[in-house]
Amino acid sequence: MTSIIEQAIGLEAQAEGTYRDAAKATSDPSAGKILGLLADEEARHARMLRQRDDVRELEGSDLLDEARGWIQGIVEGGASSISSDLDLLAVLRRALEMERATEAFYRKHANDAGDPPVSKLFSTLADIEKTHFLLVGNWIEYFNRPSEWVESAEFGQRVEY
Repeated sequence: MTSIIEQAIGLEAQAEGTYRDAAKATSDPSAGKILGLLADEEARHARMLRQRDDVRELEGSDLLDEARGWIQGIVEGGASSISSDLDLLAVLRRALEMERATEAFYRKHANDAGDPPVSKLFSTLADIEKTHFLLVGNWIEYFNRPSEWVESAEFGQRVEY
């Protein structure tokens, strides 16, 4: 069981490092703030795994509310996208895959744990990683919005009938 916990801590440390490096590298302060929030969340997961504390502490995360507040402020401020930093898109795509893989790891090992507290911890972490996956996925979608082709009925290219 210990090696699975150690693997999980390693995944969380890797995720934290990815988010911290991206936060330092991005030229967009708002993107940096959200990446920092994600890094802090991953560090908290690693701490929980090391200490095997009560999972109820994890269930009260306000990461989505904090990120939503930052994104809403950017949009209301008139920005057409969260960032114009093109390197950020590549980082977010890697983060999306990382979150998907981490969720799958926790789901698999939650079922195989054989220890109810560890199983509950892994199930809770899987749910949180799924939330991260959705957040990053939505962020990618919003990031790409300005580059999407929006077809205009007047000017767009349409197939002749």
